[in-house]
Amino acid sequence: MKHTAIALGAACAVACSCAQARDQGLQLYGSIDASVGHFTGVRSGARGDDGDVATTSVTGMGAGGATGSVLGVRGGEPLGSRLWLDFKAETGFCGVGLSQPDAGGDPYCSGGGFMQREAWLGLSDQALGDWRFGRQVSMLARHSSQADAFGNSFVGQVDNLSLVGNNGAGLGMKRMDQAVTWSLPGGSQGLGLEAQYSFHAGPRPRPSDSGEIHDPSALLLGLHYRSGNWLLGVDWSRWQHAIGVVEDRRDHSYRLGMVYATLDLGIATLSGQFQQGRADGFDGDQRVLGVGLGLPLGGPNGKLMLSVARFADSLAVAPASLGTSHATQYALGYSLELSRRTMVYASVARIDNGAADASHRGTDLGVGAAGELFHGATGQPSSGMSLGIAHRF
Repeated sequence: MKHTAIALGAACAVACSCAQARDQGLQLYGSIDASVGHFTGVRSGARGDDGDVATTSVTGMGAGGATGSVLGVRGGEPLGSRLWLDFKAETGFCGVGLSQPDAGGDPYCSGGGFMQREAWLGLSDQALGDWRFGRQVSMLARHSSQADAFGNSFVGQVDNLSLVGNNGAGLGMKRMDQAVTWSLPGGSQGLGLEAQYSFHAGPRPRPSDSGEIHDPSALLLGLHYRSGNWLLGVDWSRWQHAIGVVEDRRDHSYRLGMVYATLDLGIATLSGQFQQGRADGFDGDQRVLGVGLGLPLGGPNGKLMLSVARFADSLAVAPASLGTSHATQYALGYSLELSRRTMVYASVARIDNGAADASHRGTDLGVGAAGELFHGATGQPSSGMSLGIAHRF
């Protein structure tokens, strides 16, 4: 009887809290993603007798072939005739266990910690726009996803080459701590504006030669224009004291710009983006060009995805200069919505990396997916394929 009373009391407490949560507009949501993948050209960390980095292949189940496995809460309430408060807290979890092919050392498999995919509080005003405060996805990551046929998901994601992401080419700009975002969305048509500032955009660099330690801050500005069935946008960002991608330089800023566009023709959706990054104290630059195509196939809920992306790197510590190294990705995928919440998918991709020599740095990018992050080896190809199912709730 004692245990029964405790159980009934707990149930009543949950019911009362749920009723109160509904009154406040609280919503529990998430997704579970399970896939079987095979990846080749994965850097193993060991070196062969000739000094080259050794590679291996990996086969197993992952929790991020498409959407990733996440759990979150969101909600809001009116604070007056024009003011609205909303919030979001979202965490990743390893939907197939901690031993999936690559959890990246993250026990939550995505986000870097509990409720660290996103955790923000927002205020919206009809005249002053939307404001958000906390850990957020950067506008660069969101807009890159919009202009990717794979939505920066699946094995074919442009994020495998992106200067934004956590791959070998990127600066880890997908999420930002201590961030403030302001936006005028512009609705479904017209001009939209957005600005983000992060007081602490990433890991703190080591002390400089003077002994000073600077928090890595970031400023991002963007505008986009929607008209009919097309979208055109441009972003500019400056990452101060960011951890660099070349020579481990941590005391300079990195500037990244992006132009992106989508065009929905009904029978097909075209997408494209161009990224360019430059760093203080370096000659040359880094560039990513990606184009994609989405085609309805197998009914209104089926979609065929194709994309080609190319990464180019000529960054070199000034006054030295290097020729441009390249990596090219080819990707093909298919997704089918079995219901409003459940999807099955398959995708395959290959990256051809350029080799290093006296005048070229070479590239070492690897094929990954929403929940898997792999690094390749310089001059060696990398490939991946994934078959899975994802359910949103």
